[in-house]
Amino acid sequence: MKLNLFRSSTSFSPPHLVRGIIICLCAYLFFISASTIVWNFAEDFPTIQIIFIQNCVSLLCIFPIALRKGLHRIKTEYLPDHLIRDLFGVGSYYLYFLAIRYLNLTDATTLNYTAPFFVPLVWWIWKKERVGSHVWWSIIVGFIGVAIILNPSRQIFQLGFVYGLFAGLSSAIALCAVRVLNLRKEPMSRTLLYFFSFGALLTFPFAWAAWDPPSSFEWWMMIVIGVLTAVGQILLTISYRYGTASYLSPLGYSAVVYAGLISWIAFGQPLTWRSLLGTMLIIIGGTMTYILKSKLETFKGTLIEPQVKEKGRPPL
Repeated sequence: MKLNLFRSSTSFSPPHLVRGIIICLCAYLFFISASTIVWNFAEDFPTIQIIFIQNCVSLLCIFPIALRKGLHRIKTEYLPDHLIRDLFGVGSYYLYFLAIRYLNLTDATTLNYTAPFFVPLVWWIWKKERVGSHVWWSIIVGFIGVAIILNPSRQIFQLGFVYGLFAGLSSAIALCAVRVLNLRKEPMSRTLLYFFSFGALLTFPFAWAAWDPPSSFEWWMMIVIGVLTAVGQILLTISYRYGTASYLSPLGYSAVVYAGLISWIAFGQPLTWRSLLGTMLIIIGGTMTYILKSKLETFKGTLIEPQVKEKGRPPL
């Protein structure tokens, strides 16, 4: 069965897209909240230890949801798709947290959320499917905003830059795999159960070798990181039930806006004119896909008969 991730301008819009956009924005707020805590004490612990504890706590959060209808719900027919999503998803977190060690929160987040720029390229290589021109314009405008905020200089082209950029690429691959699993009607709880289980198993031996005992307060902070990550992943997975990656992935730029505001309000690092201008372009780029798509649909509706909407959604 051929899965179409990027719908062209001649196809109908995904059902409940506005709902998906709102849920997606909330998901990224939870993610950046977790990242802020990591940024505060990332130098105190090995990155792999933080990732391991994060996945264990998140697994405990999702486990009751995944098993509420019995053990038979765990079995999947799409293990390769899960492994792609899990491997690159865990890799994205690891590279992003490494970038946080070398860069400030806003710059590391900016590089990590270049994922929307890579999503169409990844899908074109993976499935050889054409991407609508309105999607490309949205991504270009958003990426210009990212570049303005980042203000590339000699300092940014360092190891942290490489980590952040590859975190964005890994995240793009994971996002495409999430959409594939949703199109295959995989339950959200099963997708997340595999993700957190794989992450915990993969990082365990490395975390064990590099273990640094946390204090009571640090344990609580790591637990909070895991809970915020679990809630963010649940919301992100749900959002992709209501829209394709081409429409929702540009909203990842909102994390850059959140990071800038948190740095300003919580850490006294005010937004510069570059940050303000870049933020405006990011918001425009994030919403351009939906606006242009809506206008195209309105114009198309005057020429052809409306098509039937997609039926059914993957169960929880």
